[in-house]
Amino acid sequence: MLSPVAAPVRDEAQAVRRARNLLARAQCLVWDFDGPMVRLFVSEQGSGDSEAHLIADELIGIAAQHGPVPDEVRGNPDPHGVFRRYDRLAHRPGATERARAIVVEMRHALTARELKAAEHATPTPGADRLVRAWHALGRGLAVASNNHADAVRRYLERTSLDRYFGGAPVIGRCDADTRRMKPDPWVLNGVVAATGLGVDGHVMIGDSTADLGAAGAIGMPFIGYHRERAGRDALTAAGARTVVGSMAVLADAAEALSAQVR
Repeated sequence: MLSPVAAPVRDEAQAVRRARNLLARAQCLVWDFDGPMVRLFVSEQGSGDSEAHLIADELIGIAAQHGPVPDEVRGNPDPHGVFRRYDRLAHRPGATERARAIVVEMRHALTARELKAAEHATPTPGADRLVRAWHALGRGLAVASNNHADAVRRYLERTSLDRYFGGAPVIGRCDADTRRMKPDPWVLNGVVAATGLGVDGHVMIGDSTADLGAAGAIGMPFIGYHRERAGRDALTAAGARTVVGSMAVLADAAEALSAQVR
């Protein structure tokens, strides 16, 4: 009779093997930013707590200045979720100037918060090691994020990871039309166009069902990552076949590949 932990351990080992195979075949590693690479909205006080809900509250406060806030938005802890909801309203036929003004103000506030957060964001353990190992293989890197691209670049510069991303596509939120945020594949299509590789020459690392949906929309190989069991379960339930709970195992795999080609 199997012990209670036997199945999860076996599943994790299988996921690691699948991840290694995906990495071995890929020529470009495409990162989602917040999650796989960094905890973006972590508290400046060093507590490790997320302040994403405070940013969401700020965006809700902007909307509240212009009128009643819908019940389904009030209390939403996800700033991108709040922003996306109001952006959809602003793009509906017959949308008012007020609706568009709310979205513009929200967009400026969200971008400012992301830029500030990039100055003290906490690296995801193992992520920088994976970047270095992948670069040592001579293969390409890219970022495809729902965060603003300038926030990604600021973080890469602050941590000196920009040396590994020189000339690499870093594509963030489309300010002209935020309906192109993932799960729309707009950012991934931009990466593919920039690298000149076929879609199957890439592998994306993402931590959300939106990442999975964007990759699935164009057939890009996908490795799911989440540090919490609930997040990994959500990715698996949404159809992700390869989900890991540590970036370190992916760094190990890349380092092993690098050793093989020396």
